[in-house]
Amino acid sequence: MKSQDFKVPPGTLQQVLALGICLLTFGCGESATSGRTDVDTVHKASPGPLIRSTGLSPSEVTRPDAPLFESLSAEQTGVAFVNPLLIDHPLNALNGSGFACGGVCIGDINGDGRPDLYLISGSGRNRLYLQSGDVQFTDATAATGVDGGEAWGAGGALVDIDNDGDLDIYVCNYDSANQLYINNGAGARFTESARKYGLDVVDSSLMPTFADFDNDGHLDLFLLTHRYYRPGGRPTRPPVGFQSGKPYILPEFEKYYCLRQVGPGNYTADTCGRPDYLFRNNGNGTFSNVTAQAGIREPGHGLSATWWDYNNDGWLDLYVGNDFTDPDHLYRNNHDGTFRDVTAETLPYTSWSSMGADCADLNNDGRLDFMSADMAATTHYKAKVTMGDMGDRRWFLENAWPRQAMRNTVFLNTGTDRFQEVAFLTGLAGTDWTWAVKLADFDNDTRVDVFVTNGSSRMTTDADSPVNPGMLIGRTEWDIWKDKPALKEQNLAFRNEGDLRFSNQSTAWGLDHVGISYSAAHGDLDGDGDLDLVVANLDEPVSIYRNRGRDQHRVTIELRGTSSNRAGIGAVVRLQTASDGPQIRQMNPATGFLSSNEPIIHFGLGASTTIKKLSVSWPSGRIQEFESLASDRRYVITEPTAEKLPDPSKNSTALTQFTEVANETGLRFEHHETPFDDYARQPLLPGKHSQLGGGMAWGDADGDGDEDLYVSGAAGQAGRLFLRQPNGRFIVSAQANRLFEGDKAFEDMAPLWFDAESDGDLDLLVTSGSVEGEETDPKLEDRLYLNDGKGGFQRAPANVFPSARISSGVAVTGDMDGDGDLDLFIGGRVIPGRYPETPESRLLRNDNGVFADVTDTIAPGLRRVGLVTGALWSDTNGDGTLDLLITCEWGPVHCFINTDGVLQNQTRAAGLSDRTGWWNSITGADVDQDGDIDYFVGNVGLNTKYGEPTESKPAVLFHGDMEGKGIKRIVEAKPDSLGLVPVRGRSCSALAMPFVGAKFPTYRSFASASLPAIYTEKQLGEALRLEAVHFESGLLINDGHGRFEWRSIPRLAQSSPGFGVVATEIDGDGRVDVLMVQNLYSREPETGLWRGGIGVTLIGDQTGFHLAEPDQTGLVIAGDAKGLTVADLNLDGWPDFAITQNNGPLLAFRNRGTPGVKPLSIRLAGPIGNTAGIGSRVSVSHADGTTQTAEIYGGSGYLSQSTATLFFGRANSPITSVKTRWPDGLQTTTSLSAEQDPLIIHHEPPSP
Repeated sequence: MKSQDFKVPPGTLQQVLALGICLLTFGCGESATSGRTDVDTVHKASPGPLIRSTGLSPSEVTRPDAPLFESLSAEQTGVAFVNPLLIDHPLNALNGSGFACGGVCIGDINGDGRPDLYLISGSGRNRLYLQSGDVQFTDATAATGVDGGEAWGAGGALVDIDNDGDLDIYVCNYDSANQLYINNGAGARFTESARKYGLDVVDSSLMPTFADFDNDGHLDLFLLTHRYYRPGGRPTRPPVGFQSGKPYILPEFEKYYCLRQVGPGNYTADTCGRPDYLFRNNGNGTFSNVTAQAGIREPGHGLSATWWDYNNDGWLDLYVGNDFTDPDHLYRNNHDGTFRDVTAETLPYTSWSSMGADCADLNNDGRLDFMSADMAATTHYKAKVTMGDMGDRRWFLENAWPRQAMRNTVFLNTGTDRFQEVAFLTGLAGTDWTWAVKLADFDNDTRVDVFVTNGSSRMTTDADSPVNPGMLIGRTEWDIWKDKPALKEQNLAFRNEGDLRFSNQSTAWGLDHVGISYSAAHGDLDGDGDLDLVVANLDEPVSIYRNRGRDQHRVTIELRGTSSNRAGIGAVVRLQTASDGPQIRQMNPATGFLSSNEPIIHFGLGASTTIKKLSVSWPSGRIQEFESLASDRRYVITEPTAEKLPDPSKNSTALTQFTEVANETGLRFEHHETPFDDYARQPLLPGKHSQLGGGMAWGDADGDGDEDLYVSGAAGQAGRLFLRQPNGRFIVSAQANRLFEGDKAFEDMAPLWFDAESDGDLDLLVTSGSVEGEETDPKLEDRLYLNDGKGGFQRAPANVFPSARISSGVAVTGDMDGDGDLDLFIGGRVIPGRYPETPESRLLRNDNGVFADVTDTIAPGLRRVGLVTGALWSDTNGDGTLDLLITCEWGPVHCFINTDGVLQNQTRAAGLSDRTGWWNSITGADVDQDGDIDYFVGNVGLNTKYGEPTESKPAVLFHGDMEGKGIKRIVEAKPDSLGLVPVRGRSCSALAMPFVGAKFPTYRSFASASLPAIYTEKQLGEALRLEAVHFESGLLINDGHGRFEWRSIPRLAQSSPGFGVVATEIDGDGRVDVLMVQNLYSREPETGLWRGGIGVTLIGDQTGFHLAEPDQTGLVIAGDAKGLTVADLNLDGWPDFAITQNNGPLLAFRNRGTPGVKPLSIRLAGPIGNTAGIGSRVSVSHADGTTQTAEIYGGSGYLSQSTATLFFGRANSPITSVKTRWPDGLQTTTSLSAEQDPLIIHHEPPSP
């Protein structure tokens, strides 16, 4: 091997180092050698070498069809370590917990360049295995004195705690002093020094994780605890006392029990988690307990702790995963030695029984994401035998905050203060009884894969063997479970296919071991540059898997800190090749569960042979950058020294395009729902219908020439009218709101401004919905408020607006008959207590200010079109008349074509009938710039437990008399190997229909039954059956004749249900952009909240759309968003947004615009009756020959009406003319001799 030096020009490096940055550019020479070379390639830059490299050991040639990993036997490796399950051990209560099987640690203990193993045992002795070569090990425990003694060990860490260049060992023990073995050098015995360092904690210690949280160069320690197990079980007397009528835990039992809330004012004595510990390294060989002053106070049943700089500010934050009802905690580092729990504001929810966790970049966007495991099943049978009676846990799931979900969670980093949760979208929501999560690029293809360990000593969640507190008096949980069989499950490996898709490769990769696996660690055991795995199993030998990766390039990196800690723990390494996207790794060996990986950084490079750029951000703040590095090498990078350090926390944040300004502009309103139990009448409802509101509409309420805003209220809360003032702020209309207060018992849904009387002012329609009453409740009547022209309103008399007691949703207006006034469509959303039966919808024709219900005569089939969620009047086929598009739950997007004044259902002819979904919203725009209108439709998305249904595997719902008692019940179903099987479990099904419990006395019998076996073919055949086969939100591309082709949008846009949607010009570049708001907080408790989204911003480009980064747009909408509208809030010519949230505040986002660019805003001045020109089509022509087309809508999206102003971008080419086709057929052309703005176009027929 030839050594190569690289020198920069004199003085250059010193200048760069003064800023804490080292930039090196060089190539690496490599000779053909056998095995890892003994001679380093030194890349030298004065004052000394900062990077060295050696060649990787060659991978052994294997058959192309051989598994990626080879399982090595104990005879091959010399590692015969077993974690035994001792049924009658004095501490056998730990057998049913995370303490059952100890941890795995990988690192070079003796400094010979080969990774060694330290394996921890609970009931047995720990073992240290030193590698002698080629993944062969020798037991060196006796010689080194690190067997742990009689203590019950759990997790451990290999860490250079004294910063002397070798790895020491720290071990957590249960109710026995933790141990710290100081490494005295190769061949020497270790010295146990926990007391000396102040780390001899005696508690229910589970896992140590070291990191430099205060960036002082010394490794600090977070010590995770779990719970104490009371010998002999629960006491014969309750551990609870009462003082002043309030319960408390008696002092002698506080170590074991705490009060857990199970309802309003109700508590139970439950096992309690222990407080965790944070120790600061004093830098002198001692540690100080700074837990309280750091702000880490909450106890919990801890199962994982992960240091993770989630916000990329250069300071490590901490995620603590807790089991049971104890909440997880995301502690944000305040840079001053303290932390703040930001879980509720940063994460949409967490896993309920959080177990192992890891952080990595799952979508190659250069940000660190996070995965936390639960015990969610991979099969219908497993799910149903573990889904027992929720009991008091149901109250917890509905009321705890932060909310928790009974499944794995995958948090996607958005670069903002809010994460998206995408576990179902990735296919990683259920991985069985998972302990360890390992995120790494196992196949070296540049994408991070997932490996999880599974199994348990006993199936303690067996729904057929419930355990209650009374059963535990005088005995432990293990006493109850010890004679039951072990829960052996398959470990799982998922290959990252890109685009947030993961495929199960467990068998293909040779990682499909079936057993009881707990901790796992990865490292490059054989020096060939890919990651091998070591997995701890209960009651069988540890598994060692050798990675046989081939055909893909890779590198490994060892960091050596100088000012930072020796191993560079906490450092972030970024890498980019010429052909692939960015990659990022954080040096944090302690991830997963009870484990410590080899302290190296690994990158798979795929086909790339050269690293274009590599940078290291050290905890000290220093940054190094290297270019043109060769692949297939092991690099050792040393931290540079410098006098002046950059402070990442002081970096200025770039301005986002949008800024939230609701309070600043006076738009202060918070939608507030009164709690209502939808499930009392229909216990098997998939979700609530009492929390679907939050509409809004823009219109000139007071006749002063500008647009005002009406915001819908909930039942018991009046809607509010905001009047725009000359200074751009808004005030509440006291006069109008007195009227609205009198109608606050109504649940507002869709508001709509239009000139009902053709008197030149805008009247207000507000639909009434919800299910908080009977189906004949007068509060379901829609309301029409007539305007006196000055913003004074009164209810329209019954002879003007026909009464109908229908739980309505959407309302849209358009001139369907071309007579100059505006007609109405009002969609029926639900029948209270009778979901999913179809409610009535109405088509109301405006006859000189009096509305007539012409649904049956003008639009056959429209009255019972479905569970209507959205609608749009639009000219779909370009014939100059308005057609009607309707979105439905459990139905397609319906298309009613206007032919000679009759609306005919042409859904099938339009190519839409087979695409049934749970559609929520619709809007139109000329996406492909071909002159016709395309449509964006919001759906439920692909991030739910219902997955991605297809025609052959649809989501199914039955509604019928399943009991033979004349009472209709809801039964959700899904395809399975048994045929159709129930979505809901035995417990909730039997509560609604007791015969289910009698017919299937065990959860296993219910789990094994198909739907016809439960409800009979006759009952199912007589029931209403609904199917949905398409859950994506996306585009309907128009061929110009009203026939549509589906076009998908980026997959991440499917992260949550889409509601409000608008299409407009965000950046002024002449291409349509789309914003959709997301989330649904009102699903039933078993399903949990659908709130993984933060809104979707799609930027139009030459190939379609790309997702805008939320940290650049500033559009982060994390609540239960419903309505979305476009309006120019500050009259600067740029489209701004207003958003309503169910049970949340009104939001308003002001658009900063694009410097040097301004769109053309166009308003129409139409005749009396339709002054805004609703239903008109406007097309602009550019100098380069391109066109843009849009329509003016009287209601669109979801429960929303945007401004009547249209915005057209002109950054790439000036607009030369505007063609307008009015609803009455008039066509006008307006030429632009200059860049006018705004442009007002009048309804003026050409002179004869």
